[in-house]
Amino acid sequence: MKQLLIAFTCLALLIWTWHAYFREIPHLEQPGVLKNFQLETRGEFSGDFTVEGQRFYSAQRSALFRASAWVGEYNDLAYLSNVDVLLVQGMLAKANNLKKVDFNQHSRCYEFQLKPNSGLTADQVRADSLNVSAIAANERITKQLRRLKPGQHVKLQGQYVNVQQLKTGKRFVTGMNIPRPRPQCSIVKITYIQLLS
Repeated sequence: MKQLLIAFTCLALLIWTWHAYFREIPHLEQPGVLKNFQLETRGEFSGDFTVEGQRFYSAQRSALFRASAWVGEYNDLAYLSNVDVLLVQGMLAKANNLKKVDFNQHSRCYEFQLKPNSGLTADQVRADSLNVSAIAANERITKQLRRLKPGQHVKLQGQYVNVQQLKTGKRFVTGMNIPRPRPQCSIVKITYIQLLS
């Protein structure tokens, strides 16, 4: 039994190390990335935020093989952006207010549930929270994205972008599976990250 416990502990440590330090995040300076996707800037993005959550995504799998860049098409946003960061600011940046909300990241967006007697409204939570499907401008940004942890205060800069697959013309949109009124979910090209605390 002791050996089994040690084996599980080692496995958990390996998974954590891979997730924290080695998980690949694509970036715009990689060869071929911009040959498959077109980015159109919609506006500037910047602000000071508190990281509430982070979720990695993989390209969807087909019945026979993993849809990868080597076989098939670049048919998934995960080939360009495979990490979402849930950010809060304003009223939600206060730890006591943040504890009153349960967030659930999924479908390249998020949903939330207010705890009883929270004193917050759904509109306040939507106004002070944002899920960013992050596109890293370069390798330095990928390393910084990989190391973001809940509770960290960060300054982010970049651009809101529309993303289109060049071959098919398919446009990627986040959050469409979430019922209205939808929270704020956007695809953002991140060009600068500074850890504030």
